[in-house]
Amino acid sequence: MKLEYKSDFQETRERWAAFWRGESPRPLFQAIEPKPDCKPVQKPRPYDCAFGDLDPIIDQTLAWAATHDFLADSIPSFMITFAPDHFAALLGAEIKHSKDGKTNWVEPLFSSLDGEEISFRRDGYWWKRTVECIERFRARCDGKLIITGTHLQGSLDCLAAMYGTQNLLTDMAIEPDIVLRALEQVDEALLEVRAALADVLDVATWGSLNRFGMYSDGIIDVPQCDVSCMISKEMFDTFELPSLTKEIKSTANSIYHLDGPDALQHTESLCSIEQLDMIQWMPGEGYYDDDWRELNTKIDALGKGQIFQGYYKLTTNDIQRIWDDFQSRKLFFHTTAEQLSALPWF
Repeated sequence: MKLEYKSDFQETRERWAAFWRGESPRPLFQAIEPKPDCKPVQKPRPYDCAFGDLDPIIDQTLAWAATHDFLADSIPSFMITFAPDHFAALLGAEIKHSKDGKTNWVEPLFSSLDGEEISFRRDGYWWKRTVECIERFRARCDGKLIITGTHLQGSLDCLAAMYGTQNLLTDMAIEPDIVLRALEQVDEALLEVRAALADVLDVATWGSLNRFGMYSDGIIDVPQCDVSCMISKEMFDTFELPSLTKEIKSTANSIYHLDGPDALQHTESLCSIEQLDMIQWMPGEGYYDDDWRELNTKIDALGKGQIFQGYYKLTTNDIQRIWDDFQSRKLFFHTTAEQLSALPWF
């Protein structure tokens, strides 16, 4: 298996396979740098695929890959995703574009969950647009870089997008059975969408990547629950944890997006999901400069791997210390070419 813009793709693929088995002899690293002998092209914004002309976006994607070096364990890829709640659009919600052109969002679809039937809309516009984008990109990019699919933001977050957060929270308190029924429907739809995406992307041949640049031979995704910041541990365990467990079992590999201090109360519950591989901690605005080493140590003790992104501001000595001190072998770092050259593994 070869990729034009990643000459050692097969070797890198084997390193990722060892990583997910917990057998990697070193941390894995993402470092993407402009090539020194050409003017770098910026990677296009995936959300532009929702409404824009695809050919210029594909042109720019290929030019971006051609003008950058994908060092260490980085793999060139482009994600077909239209909005944070792309998945909800595949169940019938409508995607809208902001007036400033910076983002897309999903409009609520329901005024009540009572009696609603939630299902994957294979005949809907947004699934057809998703397939069109994937097929158009793959026709020109296969063998050069990997086209991968949107993350599927399911369970409570999907219901919040389709119904409104305040409405959902109210129903969770006074109509829990209605919410649980809706969650079952969302869970079933997510499995159907995941299988359909894997087919049109040919994950069996190419594998897949998540938004952090992590590769898997199978299906990889980033489950999350923004609603978790607004509910108790008991409510999380009742409403969210069963759905997350089913969602994670439908992937080959997964990393949970743990977002903000108010979500930390759910750390133990999340780490109780056996098949969850890793946790990605996102402190949130105003908390990036805090010392999170105690949390990182706790997550490691609970048996989950972790990703360390740029906001950690790690030195090469820090990277070496984390690798030496932590028990998990699933440790992934976003770094630079300069840092890579100073590490003992390169």
